[in-house]
Amino acid sequence: MAHDGPKRDYQLPHVAPSENEGKTVAGWAMFWAICLGGLVTGLGVVLWEMWVVIVGIAVIVLGLVVSKVMSAMGMGQERHRDHPPGAGQPDWYA
Repeated sequence: MAHDGPKRDYQLPHVAPSENEGKTVAGWAMFWAICLGGLVTGLGVVLWEMWVVIVGIAVIVLGLVVSKVMSAMGMGQERHRDHPPGAGQPDWYA
């Protein structure tokens, strides 16, 4: 038996991925907030100061919230909702 090519058991998405590779304002805000929060939390652990640890965790949580709000305002990864996936289809690039 001859094969015409590799067998695909998947389907390609309806749209092409974004060209920004996820490098958005909301993404960078979350990245830096988590880095700063992790640094402060680590410093609090080293100094054995619970309030510094709590401030570091608060910075991380605040950064996640701010990033989510920025994404909802349109500063994040664009969403392709023209062709929503049907039942049983993967949600590509959502």
